[in-house]
Amino acid sequence: MKNSTSTVWRSVAAPYLLDSDGTLLRNGVVRFAADGTVLGVESCDRIDSLPQTEYHNGILIPGMTNAHCHLELSCFKGAIPAQVGMVEFIRNVVSRRNDFSREKQEERAIEEDLSMWREGIQAVGDISNDTTSFPAKVKAKTEGRTRYHTFAEFFGLPADDEAEAFYRRSVDPVVAAADRAGLPVTPTQHSTYFMSDRLFKRAADSPLMSIHFMETPAEVDFFDRKGGIFELVSASAGREPDFLAYGGHAERLVGSLPREAHLILIHNTQMRRRDMELIMGYFEDVTFVLCPRSNYYIDADFPPAQMLYEAGARVALGTDSLSSNRLLSMVEEMKWLCAHNPALPLAAVLQWATLNGARALRFGDEIGSFEPGKRPGAVLLTGVDFDAMRLREDAKTVRLL
Repeated sequence: MKNSTSTVWRSVAAPYLLDSDGTLLRNGVVRFAADGTVLGVESCDRIDSLPQTEYHNGILIPGMTNAHCHLELSCFKGAIPAQVGMVEFIRNVVSRRNDFSREKQEERAIEEDLSMWREGIQAVGDISNDTTSFPAKVKAKTEGRTRYHTFAEFFGLPADDEAEAFYRRSVDPVVAAADRAGLPVTPTQHSTYFMSDRLFKRAADSPLMSIHFMETPAEVDFFDRKGGIFELVSASAGREPDFLAYGGHAERLVGSLPREAHLILIHNTQMRRRDMELIMGYFEDVTFVLCPRSNYYIDADFPPAQMLYEAGARVALGTDSLSSNRLLSMVEEMKWLCAHNPALPLAAVLQWATLNGARALRFGDEIGSFEPGKRPGAVLLTGVDFDAMRLREDAKTVRLL
């Protein structure tokens, strides 16, 4: 056990503890200083009888990272029917965005941020098209709770000579507001389909990008000039998209972004093995984020979790928004993923929900694992079948620290 000279304030033990290497440590104990800094981790046979140590029956994990969320859409809970398909889903979001007052949107974002924190979510990668989620983020920062990385998202199909002005109108207000509030922020493209060529490349030097990728069956035939997404984009632009020569979504990524880009790809449900291999072979730092309950809500679809696991890809998890999910709950995402991918080891899924997401958002040096010097929080996962090492239907998480 590696210790610091700081005084131990709290010792927490459980039958299993998610170790920093992604394995489940039997009879794990983690010790914290008063400010939440990890002082050390150890294994002990009689953890239930250790003096001055809290014993909890479950798996002890660090605070989770929700690597993909749209907190600003929290008013949309229950507003859009399930399994309407992506094209109808987009039309609903666009047409109903003004149904809710600014005050109500801010209020709901604050409520959902608090709910995520209580469940054990330590950090969030959040998409922002405006600033309605910022009061929640500022409140969380002021109160020492959830850490946010805001992605100032933009999309559109302007002509080349209008792309720069379009970009500035879309991104500058969000970035400026985040800078004033002291919130980490980077610009990001929305997707590989709703962006003109010059506009997509405009953010190629962004320090961190979070791009919706191969989310829906409606994207599959896009580059063959077929399908609902192609028709939607063409109608929006009033012309055929100017980037079809790339030939595919993965090809557009590698043809438009530098190899050293820090890239987060969201959803990936329609990603083929050859797409994955092209992306992983080109980019030096890429994370694939899965939002399984959102995929099922919109399209009754499933992400390629097993394929990514077997490839050794860095995978993280997200909830998406309440426009396409009933809860912003990481434990519900884990339960869903495990139930539909029984060959996935539980330890791997827990690592996806914690350290991998923190690393993707570049918070990994401070949170995401129980390592001396970090302040990752502490969360108890209960409802575990320890014989099969699977999550039961009643699995839940609660924040301990």
